[in-house]
Amino acid sequence: MIIDDTIWQGAELTHTFLEGVRGAIPLAHEQIDIMLRLIKAAQPNLGSVLDLGCGDGILGHNVLKHFPEATAVFVDFSDPMLDAAKSRIGNRTNASFLAIDYGQKDWLSHLKDHSEIPSQFSSVVSGFSIHHQPDSRKQEIYQDIYNLLVPGGIFINIEHVSSPSPWIENQFETLFIDSLFAYQRKTGSAQTRHDVATEFYNRPDKAANILAPVSQQCQWLCDIGFKEVDTYLKIFELAVFGGIKPNK
Repeated sequence: MIIDDTIWQGAELTHTFLEGVRGAIPLAHEQIDIMLRLIKAAQPNLGSVLDLGCGDGILGHNVLKHFPEATAVFVDFSDPMLDAAKSRIGNRTNASFLAIDYGQKDWLSHLKDHSEIPSQFSSVVSGFSIHHQPDSRKQEIYQDIYNLLVPGGIFINIEHVSSPSPWIENQFETLFIDSLFAYQRKTGSAQTRHDVATEFYNRPDKAANILAPVSQQCQWLCDIGFKEVDTYLKIFELAVFGGIKPNK
């Protein structure tokens, strides 16, 4: 099955996500808080971070707020998303923005073409991005991330994962629709909950999702060699998981 995730390269969907969905993600604040706590624990003197599939750069932006001297590299294949990230980050001399498609097997060579960025990173973070890749490619990306990390470096993935049953999937969808509706009301929208649900079930990016169980993905990380692997936070299909590259 071929999934086309290039829909995210369009300005319209990017705007819809950033303006109407991002702020409605359940436990979004808690997800970022857990990410920062783990990074601080693993790398208290963080030197560099790679925000992979950065979108509007919200994860890397929060890392820089807590580690303002760190070098940050934002990678995405969507120009509208990179523009949003640049707008969020501002004119920092310690931030780089690269248009690279990590879904392609040669993406690391394109990363290494930029001599100004680190060859390895203290941390790699990713948010709601890797789930667009087939499972075999997910595993290759996790291996690439492992190779990019310094010993002791940490990988945190804030991700959309699969439900173990249709009943649990329905609970997630109900929660998300309720959250979207509450967010729309807060921002002054006149949409009904029925309108919000209809848009949710017919969203154009749905076909680009290739979800995998978080337990399976954690096992992949363990098989690669990551330590301290865990699902650090989870609510239905939203999970924060990752691991640390061992010190040699």
